[in-house]
Amino acid sequence: MIATVRRLAKRLLAHGLVDTGCWDLVLRAWARQGTPVVLTYHRVLEKWEPTLDYSQPGMVVTVPTFERQLAFLARHFEIVPLGALADGPAPPAGRRPRCVITFDDGWRDNYELAYPILRKQGVPATIFLTTDFIGTERAFWHTDLIHLLLFGDLSRFVGGERALAGYPSVVRETIRRCVGAGRAARAADTDEVVETVKARCGESRINDLIDTLARAAGLHRPLLPGRRFFLDWDQVREMAAGGVEIGSHGCSHKILTRLPTQDATQELVKSKAEIESQLDRPITHFAFPNDDANPALVALVARTGYRTACVGAAGDVGVTAGIRTLRRAGMHEGVGTGDGGHDDALLGLALLRAPRSRAA
Repeated sequence: MIATVRRLAKRLLAHGLVDTGCWDLVLRAWARQGTPVVLTYHRVLEKWEPTLDYSQPGMVVTVPTFERQLAFLARHFEIVPLGALADGPAPPAGRRPRCVITFDDGWRDNYELAYPILRKQGVPATIFLTTDFIGTERAFWHTDLIHLLLFGDLSRFVGGERALAGYPSVVRETIRRCVGAGRAARAADTDEVVETVKARCGESRINDLIDTLARAAGLHRPLLPGRRFFLDWDQVREMAAGGVEIGSHGCSHKILTRLPTQDATQELVKSKAEIESQLDRPITHFAFPNDDANPALVALVARTGYRTACVGAAGDVGVTAGIRTLRRAGMHEGVGTGDGGHDDALLGLALLRAPRSRAA
């Protein structure tokens, strides 16, 4: 009942902002101030189905929703390449604020599904590549974990007293809640597990956990042999030639705030060099994995030769000379969607609440 009331109140607020003209006033204010809106996508799938191709719901948008979101953005914003935000002060105030579309990780569906839509609508975009995965059959750890929770027979294993004894209690209990009575039915049911593991375990512990669960299910990695989740370099080159900007998301997708400075430096330097070698052009844009950043890391990104750094909505990364930091808003299937499906007013309300980047 409470959730229903909240959804109704949200919808009334969203439509009230549009009907009273407040939405247009806000857009004009952003245009005057030169305040850009930077948006993050990850995966684009044909349709919404239970497994979501082993992705978290917050990483997925379907083709129809992506098309509607882009059409809305094109009506209300000037969609520009990311490089336009690094080229100096904003142009003279116009009638529409600027918006940038970005994709993280380098998923194969960015080429197969998103790229044709972007070309058809004439929308520029930037894709941040996790270089260790490009052109390989490797999968992110959360892809493997979701697959195991959906299809591995783990209920008997996680119910044992010693099961997962070496892991934090909150991790053990979250996994037990997810699969204690059987396999998870939907990718959405595994979301709490993924977020808890990410928050409470380091990289080596996460990989140990995946291996432990795989053995318990009678499986071994790679769990999905033959599947290519990520782009190959020919696809990257084709999109770059077609006007898509390419940036770095590091090599391994490890969260840089958890790494020693030397390891973080290697992530920045090696990924930049690899992309530049493959594309024969400078790479000047970086997006922090998981959006986790701090002032020291932003300064390190600047020293490595990047001109922009995409960071999270929370926290203070300060101002570093020679680089522009940009806060982004995550986009997925649920943004701008109500009980009756896509709703432009709800999408506008979501953007009003999005983190703002400083004007140039």
